[in-house]
Amino acid sequence: MPGFGKFIFKINYLLILILLTSCNTKTTADEISKEIQNVFSWAETANMVGDAWVRGDVPSKYAKQTLKKAHDELQKETKKIEQIQIFPDSIQTDKSVVIAGIIQLASKTEEMSRAIAQKNRSAVRQQLRELAAQERSLNIFRTKQQTHEKNL
Repeated sequence: MPGFGKFIFKINYLLILILLTSCNTKTTADEISKEIQNVFSWAETANMVGDAWVRGDVPSKYAKQTLKKAHDELQKETKKIEQIQIFPDSIQTDKSVVIAGIIQLASKTEEMSRAIAQKNRSAVRQQLRELAAQERSLNIFRTKQQTHEKNL
């Protein structure tokens, strides 16, 4: 799904931009940047394996194992980001949006894994579409960032 790769790039750029402008130290900025990059790497992994399974290019066992690993890693990243103290109270909502997005990604990987276990290609396709659809939900985030930049 080429659109999903574009989505990953856009959200990665947007989130890093927001988070870096909110960071108090370079170390914290580096830390959050690393965690967010990990999130997008695992999301792209889930997308690629789901797409490959739908095409019949990878066995179900491999796809399920990969999606389980992606789910587990996304949950770990959620916890790590929750613990990073970089967000001022005024943009705590932004942190919640980022975390909610990661939780949604983890949920989609779990749903894809279940659909693969049931050999339900149409359900996996639907999960892949829903991953791509998250780009639309980030328009609110983008508008907020643009407003924030104007106020700096």
